[in-house]
Amino acid sequence: MDEGARAVHSGRSRKPRLESLPFDHGIIASLPVAASLCDRLGHVVAWNDAAIRLWGQEPGNGLPPGQYCGAHKLYHPDGDVMVPADTPMATVLASGIAVIGAEVILERANGSRIRCSLNTAPLRDEHGEIAGAMTCFQPVASQKYITLPGDDRDRRYQELLEALPAAIYTTDAVGKITFYNEAAVALSGRRPQLGVDEWCVTWRLFAADGTPVRHDECPMAMALAQDRPIRGVEAIAERPDGSRVHCLPYPTPLHDEAGMLVGAVNMLVDITDRRRVEEELERLSSVLEERVKERTQELADTVAELRESDRRFGLLVKGVSDYAIFMLDPDGRVANWNLGAERIKGYTEAEIVGRHFSIFYSDDDRDCGVPQRALATATAAGRFEAEGWRRRKDGSRFWASVVIDAIRDEDGTLIGFAKVTRDLTEKRAIEDQLRQAQKMEAIGRLTGGIAHDFNNLLAVVVGNLEALKRRFDGTHGSRDLLFRRLTDGALRGADRAAALTRQLLAFSRQQTLDPQPIEPATLIEGIAELLKRSLGERIAVRAVVPADVWTSFADANQLESALLNLAVNARDAMSEGGVLTISAANARVDAAAAAGSEKLQPGEYVLISVADNGTGMTPSVMAKAFDPFFTTKALGQGSGLGLSQVYGFTKQSGGDVSIESAVGIGTTIRLHLPRFRGELTTLASGETHALAQTPARDELILLVEDDDLVRPCSLEMLRDLGYQVVAARDGKEALGLFDTHRDIKLVFTDLGLPGALDGEQLAEQLRQRRPDIKILFTTGYVQSGKSPRSRRTAGTGMLGKPFTFSGLGEKLRHLLDDTGTDGD
Repeated sequence: MDEGARAVHSGRSRKPRLESLPFDHGIIASLPVAASLCDRLGHVVAWNDAAIRLWGQEPGNGLPPGQYCGAHKLYHPDGDVMVPADTPMATVLASGIAVIGAEVILERANGSRIRCSLNTAPLRDEHGEIAGAMTCFQPVASQKYITLPGDDRDRRYQELLEALPAAIYTTDAVGKITFYNEAAVALSGRRPQLGVDEWCVTWRLFAADGTPVRHDECPMAMALAQDRPIRGVEAIAERPDGSRVHCLPYPTPLHDEAGMLVGAVNMLVDITDRRRVEEELERLSSVLEERVKERTQELADTVAELRESDRRFGLLVKGVSDYAIFMLDPDGRVANWNLGAERIKGYTEAEIVGRHFSIFYSDDDRDCGVPQRALATATAAGRFEAEGWRRRKDGSRFWASVVIDAIRDEDGTLIGFAKVTRDLTEKRAIEDQLRQAQKMEAIGRLTGGIAHDFNNLLAVVVGNLEALKRRFDGTHGSRDLLFRRLTDGALRGADRAAALTRQLLAFSRQQTLDPQPIEPATLIEGIAELLKRSLGERIAVRAVVPADVWTSFADANQLESALLNLAVNARDAMSEGGVLTISAANARVDAAAAAGSEKLQPGEYVLISVADNGTGMTPSVMAKAFDPFFTTKALGQGSGLGLSQVYGFTKQSGGDVSIESAVGIGTTIRLHLPRFRGELTTLASGETHALAQTPARDELILLVEDDDLVRPCSLEMLRDLGYQVVAARDGKEALGLFDTHRDIKLVFTDLGLPGALDGEQLAEQLRQRRPDIKILFTTGYVQSGKSPRSRRTAGTGMLGKPFTFSGLGEKLRHLLDDTGTDGD
């Protein structure tokens, strides 16, 4: 049951209905006392939760007139059965005059009886006629005649009276107070003197209408003077602090065993709160008639407003263009049509009204009964919601969000359906792009971790193979030749494995890049000349680079590798020959274009495109083209890492890569690379220069490497190169050795170290101790955003794993002999 139903209850089968009574039904729900409403015939039509608790049941249907309070029977205070015509409700309905404070005995559902005080007020309609009445019930505590010997009071009985929450006191035969409980003190606001004070003069008494009451007129004095109980006389008592309390006194004479009057006992019931409620009811009753008139006018105004609102709502629905909103009849035929439906689905109102809505579904969906199931679900559950492909008038498809609500009249009969359709094609495309980006990011993290561990293993393999070759003395004839051939083969295999890991790191954007200004014309023309000699006569290679193309900023070697990978893929797609075009152009990307590309910021870019007129790609192949190890080539003819390297390189460079392809037409790969805006010095063309190796001069080097397999290999290489070496496992140990050996010339450290100090943090602390110390970093990968900040400071270099004996020697001599920055 909802909150409203718990607050006020109504008879379901009786007429007139609850709504016809001129009464704000929220009032009855908020009353703290039991209350009910009846119609002009005396039938109960509404009641609150307090009434149910008092009666012990909810009223049932079919009670005869007069039994309006949910009871089986009503009794007069003396116990006689009350006939319907004598009930307070019947009196009020007949006379139109409110009855206040009528005492009755109510028989509850379980047969128990309870004495109640009733306040009943009439309810009138807009014509002033009696339409019903409201009754409030207040239980009244029952009294017993008790006899207390004046000088021999029962202590246990006195304790009982003390424990009662009602105010109770006793007097002797002349009205002097002989006993009172603490509840009486709380009610009166003072503590009287036993045997001296008379209760009626310990405070000022007033009648219910506010007039003062003389001592001989107070209920207790009357009970003693007339030797009878006094009932139903309401009094207002003024406390010493000036506050007033409404109460009902119940004075009862007390007699001894001989029947002589020895005193009286009085119980005072605080009815202040009840009086407030009764006064509020009287006030409400006086304003009800005026409220009825106001509400009648309000209803008339509301009807007029609803008619105008319906008209405006119809205009609003008709004018909505982002949603298709229309009605269906119970059979599913279109009953009306708005502007949004015409825009999304392509039909005019004249073309579609009267046709079945299944026309928007595909043939397969209609054959499977999808439209019928949608209506059946809406009919049974009240609503149907789904997403799926729908068809426009021109036959094109769009991804739709559909909501169908069943519409029923007040009797529950289905009269049709309200259908709302939204075109989510663009939103679905964006979500697909996001899912693809998240997939590529997850694969990148996985491949980066694999490549990192693999590079450490390759560093051990390469280091040990080279160490074996260095120790080969060439004195064992054919066996030495076999040994050299085997080690050379193993090193070539290690080189190929290192190339694969570099491609994995490129895809995962965790490789070490050396971005430089690149002149696109110089680089592309050089690549084109190389490809003309290597791709064969069937492939025509063209380079298209405008004179005004901007300078880009990227790693030249990685860009060359990316273009070569794309050229090889293009050649394989043109097995019968074709044209390969490498071009460059300026590109400005605005916010709208950047939104469709993962992490491509608005700005200026150099757009490098590689296009072929080969076999092209299907949509399913395009969706997986950048995935590592995905290839359409035969087993053994490709690693599936070429496009992965291109993807990772462009993303890590701050750019983007995209594919445009069609089967039988060809493929175009576009690379967006950032424009260079600094001052030009020497432009990179992708050409590498070997550094002449200079012999070591017995310098001391600090080696910092946490891998227990890599560290011995690196240590052996450094010693074979002629250097003295001290080695540490982590940054903390390295600082200790550095402080001990003041003649250390260079620190060769891994970037990824365990503990509180990684390689970069170690370098910063070393530079604080000795600003001129040379530092050579090595790593199997560089995490995104973790490229050393000090790479381009003087005396700093980077060497990727796995490194060779000669490569390490060149890097060391370059740093030790040169005071400039390392070119990596």
